[in-house]
Amino acid sequence: MSKPLEGIKVIEIAQEIQGPFATLFLTDMGADVVKVENKETGDLSRWMLAALIGGPEVKNAAVSHYFIAMNRGKRSITADLKKPDAIEIVRRMIKSYDVLVTNYRPGVLDRLGLGYEEARKINPNIVYAQGSSWGPRGPWVSRPSRDTLAQAASGLMAKTGMPTDPPLAAGVLIADHSGGLSLASGILAALFARERTGKGQRVDVSIYGTMIAMQGMEINYTSITGEETERAGRGHQFLHGVWGAYRTSDGHICIAGVDDKRWPAFRRIMGIQNLEKDPEYGDNVKRNFHGDKIQAVLDEIFPTRTSAEWLKELNGADILVTEVVDYKTILQSEQARANGYLLPLDHPVAGRVLVTGNPVTVNGEVPTEAAMPPEHGQNTEEVLLELGYSWDEIGALRDSGAV
Repeated sequence: MSKPLEGIKVIEIAQEIQGPFATLFLTDMGADVVKVENKETGDLSRWMLAALIGGPEVKNAAVSHYFIAMNRGKRSITADLKKPDAIEIVRRMIKSYDVLVTNYRPGVLDRLGLGYEEARKINPNIVYAQGSSWGPRGPWVSRPSRDTLAQAASGLMAKTGMPTDPPLAAGVLIADHSGGLSLASGILAALFARERTGKGQRVDVSIYGTMIAMQGMEINYTSITGEETERAGRGHQFLHGVWGAYRTSDGHICIAGVDDKRWPAFRRIMGIQNLEKDPEYGDNVKRNFHGDKIQAVLDEIFPTRTSAEWLKELNGADILVTEVVDYKTILQSEQARANGYLLPLDHPVAGRVLVTGNPVTVNGEVPTEAAMPPEHGQNTEEVLLELGYSWDEIGALRDSGAV
């Protein structure tokens, strides 16, 4: 298959989501990612087992769904970075690798002698990518954070939910994941710049900055008008009416607006032809941006039929609509499997299971199998041999506790 990053070698000194999710994309594009893990614990995601969520009796209780999601196809070495011999291993990697990725708090690698200035002395061509919570400058640089705090500090939480709800976080770790995608994008841009200039680059990406960027349209409205927007409710801060989820007789469907072109067909399907000339319903702006009245009408109609019945008619009329589904339904999705968004993985404990794939395809080639994540330190000797260490030297590193 096409692997546009084949030959690119990446050092990952990162854990949990932002850094590992960024390098996961590089892995899927063909890069050789070597994960440098804490000798004692490894990546903290290894410890979030299915049992922690579903209890000790849940299927595959001893498997980390979290670690699989972030680390498919990588290699792992162990290193105690408090020991000089382990630091020397990473320095030797920097000399011959293309990219170093970390989401340790800014300054941590600098104190270990592995910061950007030191790295580029070793290898002027290195792309040094620092993921962070709050960014490389300003009064918050040294603050710790998690995904939810970035959602809170960026305004997203204050805009999510119904007007009477407390501020709500998204139901997934959207800040960490989107921050990982931003970090991967910066790395790719830096690699391209290096090809053109021959010089390495430094990349800094924060989850806080990413969340602000993802709300550009909404934040800019407040900046330009001076007005604070409403909570999103069932739709969006700007869009209230024929937007969002509606209950049917057996579930929910979601509609993304009905414009003037589709309005006649929508009225016919819903049996509301009588509202054709009523300005409270027929006007496009009121219907989609300030549509509390049409929303109340539809709340009475949609529960009279099943989701499948509504979808058949609405899709047939090119209405922007889909079913609101749960994860079990997604795992049966022909659309997701056809594009490689879900891939089979042969796991030694869980057996053959579906796992999430990569949304990017190259040259129309869709992968058919997911690669295994590494065991803790599985590739330590392999990588050390590639770096030029002898077996005697590797034995000494083992004896000293460096690896």
